[in-house]
Amino acid sequence: MNIVGIITFLSLSLLLMSLLLIYSKLQHQTLSKLAALIVFFLLNAVPLVYIVYTEKSTDYASDSFKLGSAFMIVWLVTGVFLLIGILFRVQSGKDDFYF
Repeated sequence: MNIVGIITFLSLSLLLMSLLLIYSKLQHQTLSKLAALIVFFLLNAVPLVYIVYTEKSTDYASDSFKLGSAFMIVWLVTGVFLLIGILFRVQSGKDDFYF
């Protein structure tokens, strides 16, 4: 596996963990909220995986503007949701088992 595949896997793993962190702090964890979380994850993951796949499958050297933009969008979304998850974790206070 090359470095782009590893970075893709790590980026999507961090995005999924940040979304699950937010889901774990919701008061009412329903199946519809979990389904919305999965749909949101897929809406961010599928374009990145598609761009990485097309960049790897081409034999010619292309500019990596699309690849860099896709990673930047995923990293920005991940950062925002990780920050929201951390704020949820801090606001929960002492009643949290993992705090």
